[in-house]
Amino acid sequence: MAFTQEKRATLLKDIRQLVIMAAVILTGRSVLADWYVVPTGSMKPTILEGDRVFVWKSAYQFRIPFSRIRLFETGSPKRGDVVVIRNPDGGSVPFVKRLVGLPGDVIELRNETLYVNGKIQPADFLPEQKSDDGEPILLGTEILGGRSHPVRVLPDRPAFRTFGPITVPDSEVFLMGDNRDESRDARFFGTRPTRDLLGRAVGVMWSWNQQFFKGPRWSRIGRPFITDAHGATPN
Repeated sequence: MAFTQEKRATLLKDIRQLVIMAAVILTGRSVLADWYVVPTGSMKPTILEGDRVFVWKSAYQFRIPFSRIRLFETGSPKRGDVVVIRNPDGGSVPFVKRLVGLPGDVIELRNETLYVNGKIQPADFLPEQKSDDGEPILLGTEILGGRSHPVRVLPDRPAFRTFGPITVPDSEVFLMGDNRDESRDARFFGTRPTRDLLGRAVGVMWSWNQQFFKGPRWSRIGRPFITDAHGATPN
C-alpha cells in the first residue's frame, strides 16, 4: 500500500518527535541525572554488586552536554557523600566511592579506625557474622563528619588497615569504599581532582541478583542508601 503525501508527512512528524525526545533524554542523562550499574562489592553493605544507583550528575557542576567541559559549579561535595568519579585508571567504567576527605583535610587510618583532621570518626560494630563460606565479617556504623553510614570489615583478610596521615591537596578529594578491606580506593590510587566527580549517588533504582536466575532483589528497588549497619546483609 503506497503512502499518501499526508501519511508521509505524519510519519516524518512522528520520527522528528521521537528524535527530539531521545535527544532530550540523552541530554538530561548527560548533564542532570543518570544511573549506573555497580559491578563490584567495594561499597558493601551500602551498595551490592548488581545495584543500579541513581546519580545526580548536576550535584556539583554543570557541564556542556556530552563533554568534559565544566560551565559552572552547582554545589560543594561534603564528607560522607557517595560519589561517582571518573575511572582513575582511565577505563570507561566510573568508580563509586564514599567521599572521606575534602581539600585541606588530614586523613589517617589506624588499624581500621578513621581519623579526619586528628579526630576519630567513631564506629560501632555489631557482633561478628559469617559469610556463606564461613568467613568472619564485621558490620558497623561509622559517623563521618556527623553523618552515619555502614562499613564492612573482613578481619581475616590481609588488608591496608593503616594509612597516612596524608593531607588532601587543594581541589582534590579522598575517597574510600565502605567495604574497607575489599576496596581499591584512594589508599591505592591517591587523591582525585574534584573536576573528576561525575555526580552524587543517592539511592538504588534497581537491583538484580548476581546469580541471574534468582531475579530482582525486590527489597532494594527504589530505596535510599542505608545509613547504619542494622539490617544490612553481610554477603
